[in-house]
Amino acid sequence: MEKNKKNNFPVFGLDAYSPEQIVQKVREVGVKKVRLPSYKTFLLGTLGGAYVSLGALYQVVVMANPDISPSMSAIIGPLFYGMGYIIGFITGAEIFTSNNLTVMSYASGAVRLWEIVRNWTIVLLSNFFGSMVIVAMFFYSGMIHMFDSLLADKMLNVSSFKMHYTAFQMFILGVFGNLMIASGIWLSMAGRTVTDKYLALLLPLSAVPAIGFQHATGNFFHFFLSFLMLTHYPDVVVPIEITLPRVLLSLSMVSLGNIVGGGVLIAFTYYFIFMREDKPK
Repeated sequence: MEKNKKNNFPVFGLDAYSPEQIVQKVREVGVKKVRLPSYKTFLLGTLGGAYVSLGALYQVVVMANPDISPSMSAIIGPLFYGMGYIIGFITGAEIFTSNNLTVMSYASGAVRLWEIVRNWTIVLLSNFFGSMVIVAMFFYSGMIHMFDSLLADKMLNVSSFKMHYTAFQMFILGVFGNLMIASGIWLSMAGRTVTDKYLALLLPLSAVPAIGFQHATGNFFHFFLSFLMLTHYPDVVVPIEITLPRVLLSLSMVSLGNIVGGGVLIAFTYYFIFMREDKPK
C-alpha cells in the first residue's frame, strides 16, 4: 500500500494554483469587485491611484538622480515603478487596469454589463482623484526642485514622450501595457504567499515603463504633475508640447487599449479556453 502511494506522487510539483483554478478565482473576485458598495469602490480606487502614483514618482526620482548613471537608472527605474502597483494589488486596492479582468465575470454570465461599466467608471475616476492627491502633496512639498531642476526636466520629457504617438499608436501601447499588467496579475494569482505574488508581479510590471508601454492610471500622475511643473519650469525644452487636448487624447486611447489588453486578450481568452462549455450543434 505504501509503495502504491509513493508511486502516485508526481516527479516534481509546484505549490501553486492551476490555470483552471485561477480562472475560477478571477471570476469570483470579479463578482465581488463589481458588487462592492460605490463608496468602498471609490475609496479603494483612491488608494489604488495613490499607490500607482507613488511607484511612478519613485521611478522618476531614480531616473533623475545625477548620482545614478543613465544606463543604470534605465534598468532599475522600472523595477521601482512596479512598487506602487504591487502594493495596490496585494492590499486590495482598486486599479482600473487590473479591474479590466472583470470581463471574465461578465463573459461567464455572473454579472451584467452595466455593473462592469459602473465599476470601471468609479474606479477610473477614483484612480484619478488618488493620483491628484499625490501630485498635489508632492508639488506643494517643494520637492519638485530636487536635483537642481533635473527632476522637473526628466518628468516633463517623460510626459512629452508619451504624447508624440498617433492616436492609434497610443491605443496599441495601451493594449501592450495592460497585456503585461494583467498577465502579471494572472501569474500572481497562482501564488499562495505574499512572496509568490510579489515575485510574479515584479518583472511584468517593470516591463511596462522599460519598454514604453502605457496604462491610464500611471499616466494620470505623469501628465498632471507635468502641468504643475510647467508653472515653475516653463523654459524646459520638450519634444512635444504638453497640452490638455493631447493629454485627453492620450488618456482616452490608452484606456481603450487597456480594456482590450486586459479584458479581451487575457480575461476573455482564458474564459474561452477554460470556462466556456462547447455545446453540441
